[in-house]
This record gives sequence, C-alpha cells and structure tokens, in this order.
Amino acid sequence: MLALLSCPLLAAPALAEGPRYSMTRLSADGGSANVINNAGQVAGMTRDPASGAMRAYLWRDGVQTLLDTPINVVQALSADGKIAGNISSFDPEDFQTRPAIYAHGATTFLPPLAGTPMSGYAEGINTAGMVAGSQTINGHSMAYLSHNGVSTALGTLGGAYSYARGMNEAGMVVGGSAPASGKAHAFLYHGGTMVDLGTLDPDGTAAAEAVNASGVAVGYSWLTSVERYRATIFQNGTAAPLGEFGDYEHSLALDINDAGQVIGAGDNGDTFLYQDGVTYDLATLVPGDAGYRLTSVSSINNSGQIAGTACGSSACFGVLLSPVPEPGSIALLLAGLGLLYGLRRRAPPV
Repeated sequence: MLALLSCPLLAAPALAEGPRYSMTRLSADGGSANVINNAGQVAGMTRDPASGAMRAYLWRDGVQTLLDTPINVVQALSADGKIAGNISSFDPEDFQTRPAIYAHGATTFLPPLAGTPMSGYAEGINTAGMVAGSQTINGHSMAYLSHNGVSTALGTLGGAYSYARGMNEAGMVVGGSAPASGKAHAFLYHGGTMVDLGTLDPDGTAAAEAVNASGVAVGYSWLTSVERYRATIFQNGTAAPLGEFGDYEHSLALDINDAGQVIGAGDNGDTFLYQDGVTYDLATLVPGDAGYRLTSVSSINNSGQIAGTACGSSACFGVLLSPVPEPGSIALLLAGLGLLYGLRRRAPPV
C-alpha cells in the first residue's frame, strides 16, 4: 500500500474512548502481515528461521505455515485461502515483476496482456480465482482482470493509463485512471463497464484502494489548493471526505469491510479506524505496554480484525489486531448463558 510523508502527529480526533483491540505478533523480525480474509486467515512475509530468507506465509488460529512459493510480495487473499502476489527478479540487467497466484500448493504466473509486458502486479483475488491488477504495456500502466488463464485489459476513462488497486468478491474492481484531461480519477469497473468515481478536487487526482460488497469504495484525493492527500469515500456517484482527522496533514483510506469500517494511514506512520461516523487513532486502541508501536495497517475483514505492522526498538513485524468485546457485551453474554443453563435445568425430561 501507500506510504506517507513525515509530518506532524495526529491530535486524537473525536471520542476519547473507542473500541479496544488486542495485538498478536504473527511474523519474525522484518516480516509483515499484509492481508486478512473473512475466515481470519492472514498472509504476509516472514523470515525463514532455517535459511534466513524472506518467505510468504499463511497464518490461522495461532499456526503459521511457510508457503513453498517464489511469491515475494503478498498482495491479496481470497476467502478460501488463495493468495495473489508478485514475483520480482532482482537482476539489475533484467529487473521484472510478474503477478502470480498461489493455490492448492502450486504457484501460477498470470498471463500477460497483448503487447510487450515490462512488469505486472496483482492487487486483488476472489474465491472464483479472478485476479485484478496492473501491467505495464508499451510504456503505460493498464488495469487488467485475469480469469481462467485469460487476462483482459479494463481500458481507461479516456486517457492513456489505468491501474487496479482492489477487488471484491463479486468481481468489482477499483483503482485509478486518467480521463481525457489526463489527471487520474478513481474508477469502479464491473460487468464490462468502467465508471468514473470522480475526485474531491476537479483540479486534483484521486484513486480508490478498496471496495466492499455494497460497492462502496474508499481511497484518497489530492487537493491542489492545500497540497494534501485526503481520505475519500466514493458512493452513490459522489466523492466525499472521510472523517475528521485533527492535525493530520495527509490521510489515505486503505480498506473497507462490509460493515463500513475503514482503516487508513496518516502522517508519520499514524493509523486510523473510521466507524459509525467517528475517526479513531488506532495506536490508542491497542495495549500501550507491549513494547512496540503500531506503524501501518493494510487490511480489515468483516469481523473487524486488522492486519498490519508494528515496530519495536530494533525491528518491525506483522501483527493481527482483534476487537476486544466491551465489558457490557461480556456481561450480557454471561447473563444469557446463565439464563440458558437455568432453563435447561427446569426443562422436563423427554
């Protein structure tokens, strides 16, 4: 995902008290947690303790499995555990990045578009095996959708280029594309049609990073008047600012779940959660005595779990944030269980 410039820190917006999260470490030093699916699986990169090399992994229910794949950048994870990512060669004479998927123990390169591909990227995958991403063709980036061994160019909004950034289970693809004017707007592609989602500033640019099942997309706009990135929500044919961000100079929305919870990034490595009209500094919602600091987030699932990265004094690593039930919710649950137990004891024998 995107990184931001170093700028002043966030003044905590909105409520003093927000939802709470536990933090679970998932990777070795230098690793990352890149994406989480609705089954609670997390995929990312970690250091192989045997070889010291960085390898892709899949984590679920406390168990991390190193994957036998050359994918060295994990980008997306479907609900049934398929991984989409990129394989980069580091040969200075012939540097290339190729998109690939890992499924059922095998790695498959995605087919190129017509033309001469210089490099390609995978950004999203669903359970049907559809993959969205971008390839560089004849010097221009082109968004594509790959399925059943065929890659199809998604076209543009009228300009020279497009790039895909995310996709939902229904195959809706979002990203950015140049219209005839040349400055990128956010787009949504579905059913063979690319729709211009606009931008907050007619003189600026915009891109969508993610889209949920309802077709609501989030991303960012560049505001030329103040020279700032602004987190943006795209829905019902309009682009609107997302949330209030206190002293943030820049903000980017990076992912959205089906409940409308949004995660994103601000200045100087700050991260945020937006839900029910309120913006929270995520660093204030996790334990403060862990000895390390949340520095980035990348993915949120429909249970509100978040994949991200935290850093200690000497290294960074992948983490999973899981919502902690509110005390009132726990009390209600215990009361309900007690009532159920009492009713079962009073029930006549059958």
